[in-house]
Amino acid sequence: TLVGDVGFDPFGLSNNPEYMPFESIKWYREAELQHGRVAMLAFTGFIAPSIIGTLPGDASHNFGELNPLNALTAVPQWGLVQIIVFIGGLEGQRYLKCVSGDNAAGDVGLGQGGFNPFNLNYSPAEYEEKQLQEIKHCRLAMLGVLGAWWQNILSGKGVLQQLGDAWTFPTFDQKAGYYFPDGL
Repeated sequence: TLVGDVGFDPFGLSNNPEYMPFESIKWYREAELQHGRVAMLAFTGFIAPSIIGTLPGDASHNFGELNPLNALTAVPQWGLVQIIVFIGGLEGQRYLKCVSGDNAAGDVGLGQGGFNPFNLNYSPAEYEEKQLQEIKHCRLAMLGVLGAWWQNILSGKGVLQQLGDAWTFPTFDQKAGYYFPDGL
């Protein structure tokens, strides 16, 4: 009955309410949306530094790291503390509104009916279509960020650098003419 439900549940998690956290499928949908939104931001983080650049740094702070997995260890310790505190506050609000509150899964009070600076007022059918688009993008981003992460681990290169290397020609292609007799 949820938007984006296609019946794929190989482990039968939605059929066993006694094993569900907080005894509701809403928790699973909230987790899927939250992980998908984080994955969309993470994939953007994989490609954005290669396109727009990085923040300027100094001798003690290296913000010029383009490899996202190495950039995590280049962040100063207090920078990581700030990130954790900020994300903890956002997660606390999400928990109060979506998990233990009355809001629908994924509805933190932004957009339709809440903070809406662009005045996006959708009909119920259009809003359901936007929810379907979001869940599809979330699922694709979760797969995409796993692929980018593993490819980065295996090759040590970023996504755009790997794509750029795919369009370069090897040096031996210019020597192909040497294998043919003259005048052919």
